[in-house]
Amino acid sequence: MSGTGPRPWLYDPSVGGLLVRAHRPPTAGAVGSVVSDALWSDVLALVRWAEATLGCGTGLVAGTAWRTASASAALLRRLPGLCGELGLAWPGVPVPAPQADGSAPERLRAAADRLAGHLWSPVEGLGDRDLLEAVAADVDAVGAAAIALLAERADWTGVR
Repeated sequence: MSGTGPRPWLYDPSVGGLLVRAHRPPTAGAVGSVVSDALWSDVLALVRWAEATLGCGTGLVAGTAWRTASASAALLRRLPGLCGELGLAWPGVPVPAPQADGSAPERLRAAADRLAGHLWSPVEGLGDRDLLEAVAADVDAVGAAAIALLAERADWTGVR
């Protein structure tokens, strides 16, 4: 596989494509496959941005963290529409649990790990409400941790 770091599979297009397609519902038809592919492709891209944020040089952290937070927000905005395309009720983003202890990079790593776990899970399709809620919660957690990372690294000395 190509790529570097702890998850070289993230940057291997053949593996990423397999992970995305593995979630297709077997009987959903064209619409179900397209919607499933859209969701899981976005999840894969978000995990890639989180990994990039955690592994880049100091000078690039601000930009990659913003891209990670932006990708998270974009996916959260898309989820209700994707559910609607399949006739599913959008469960919404669950109320976040109290913030776990740890630094923003640790929280970003944990949330990205959970999203990567969803990618590798054998669950097919989007009909599982618990899966949708878990994915939405983890997408939200990635975005929140990326923003927290920016806040931790900000120079607050000139702020009144």
